[in-house]
Amino acid sequence: MATNNNNDIAQYEQYDDFDISEEMYTQLKSHHNSQTSSNLKPREEQILSQKMSQLLTKKITNKKLSFINDIQNRINKIPHWLTKENKSFQQIIDQALKTIPIKASTNQRNDLRLIAILIYKIKVIPMYDRLWTTYFKSSTRQLIQESNRKYIYQINFKFWPKDVKTILQSTVLNGTNEDQLYRNIVHDHIHYLNDQLKQNQIEWNKKTNSFNSYTLKIEQLFEKYIDQNLSSLSLEIEHKIELAYYDYHIEALKLEYDRHNPNEYQKKIFKELCRSKYEQETTEQEFHFLKQQMTYYNSPSQSFENSNIAQSTVIDSIKNSEIRRQLFNQYKDIAIQSKALLFNFYLKTVEEQKNEYKKNYDMEVKKMWSDRHSLNNNEQISMIMIDLINERCNKISERIQCIYKYKVRCFQSKSN
Repeated sequence: MATNNNNDIAQYEQYDDFDISEEMYTQLKSHHNSQTSSNLKPREEQILSQKMSQLLTKKITNKKLSFINDIQNRINKIPHWLTKENKSFQQIIDQALKTIPIKASTNQRNDLRLIAILIYKIKVIPMYDRLWTTYFKSSTRQLIQESNRKYIYQINFKFWPKDVKTILQSTVLNGTNEDQLYRNIVHDHIHYLNDQLKQNQIEWNKKTNSFNSYTLKIEQLFEKYIDQNLSSLSLEIEHKIELAYYDYHIEALKLEYDRHNPNEYQKKIFKELCRSKYEQETTEQEFHFLKQQMTYYNSPSQSFENSNIAQSTVIDSIKNSEIRRQLFNQYKDIAIQSKALLFNFYLKTVEEQKNEYKKNYDMEVKKMWSDRHSLNNNEQISMIMIDLINERCNKISERIQCIYKYKVRCFQSKSN
């Protein structure tokens, strides 16, 4: 029997050099439990438990390393607008070189490019640090600072945002301190970012001190160019931070509602109204967003002649100019009509959905108040519960508005 058990232990050892799958881990865990409950000796059981712990630790470590590598790649990946091939960037370097009294060399051009890349990293790293510091505060009851505003719900609780949870979402933790794992990951992340910032600042100091005639004017030239190109990333990170705050409040309201020990009916009302508000606000914002897009695509700058579909190799190949002109006009009319029909159909569909979801939400609110007057005191929903539902619905609406505000800004940025 001991020999068989040793063979089982050897089976676990063969996975030490691999990142085991969840299915395999579950099988090992199940096998371990069945063996423990039957014929394993205490020493062998201890060895198996240690092996299982090692496998889990290895898997979590691999996840963390993969995550750090992802951060590293984001920071070290040079954006296209800082490459040697980018004409705009080369023009900025040319402007910088003109401020130097001596004739510029190839090495000086390369050095200036490296300095610009270091400035880029020194600006990018604090952006990510601010985001992950927000996540850390969310988990340590520090996200919402003391203010004069009075909340009807507790705001000092631990909450891990989705971005953090997705890191280990496919890992079977089996009783492992999940909160501590997330805390370690975020702490390692912030520590890595701070370390990278210091290293890049040291490197920047070396490069600028060794570069003759490096001036504040060159620095400002690079900073202006980099800030302009970082605007979209800055917007994205600020948006994620905003969502972290909304998610925190939305979760806080749910926890506060649960503290009132709602019955099944009250739980159902809470869930249905919040879902209905989400649908109503989403279709409302989608409708307005679509109208803005239509206004843009119908503007003179987006005329048919300026669009990609205006170029037709088939029509252009026709030698007879009169026939070519007639076909082009027919082609243009069909394209414009098709675009108008498509936009109007989509707008009408979204508007119908918007009206339907608004009607559903209003009906559910009306039903809630009607039930409150018809049910007995033990079953009816309390006023504090109604206030919590309304507040959570408001936060859900604000969150969706925030998302569409970001969408509009991104759309406008790409349109310019």
